Amino acid sequence: MIDIANVKEIAASDAIADMLRKYKFVTGALFNTDVSDDYTFQGTYCDLYRLNDGYSEKFMTQFFYLLEEMKRMSNISFREAFEKLMEVENGNVMTAASILVHTINPRFAIWDEKLAKEFFKLEIPQKGDSVERFCRRYEDFSDMFYAYTNSPDGEKMVKAFDERFPSAEIPDVIKVGFIICRMEDLEN
Repeated sequence: MIDIANVKEIAASDAIADMLRKYKFVTGALFNTDVSDDYTFQGTYCDLYRLNDGYSEKFMTQFFYLLEEMKRMSNISFREAFEKLMEVENGNVMTAASILVHTINPRFAIWDEKLAKEFFKLEIPQKGDSVERFCRRYEDFSDMFYAYTNSPDGEKMVKAFDERFPSAEIPDVIKVGFIICRMEDLEN
């Protein structure tokens, strides 16, 4: 699924530069604003994490209230975010929960269903599955994503990103995530 032959070209793209700009804005503003009512923050955040489609306005309002509530928690867990978001919208909220915890602690991977299914060959939990099953699958995905980041292909992505943005100072897993996200865009 992942063709890294043109990874340098992808890392040098304007799209990656835009993602990095938005990411830096979000991480810089997170603790300096009330994210539940800062519409500039929310707009940039939704653009960066592609939350503009697929979620109701009610869900997104609650999402940002929850992000504001949880942003100072040092021990946040995927499970906690997932359960709280399920109270708002009883659907597949894996992506939103992973984005929420990632925002607070970038060591959390962002769930990508396509990557999980097609690249890591993981079975995707379905509506009605237990919370435990969703959480286990997210943990499996995170482990595989971090292992991929440290693989030769992942290291090539990090190197290409660092060559283009030497002072970015963001975790390697985010660099790889940006490049994979852009590769997926180009496939579509």
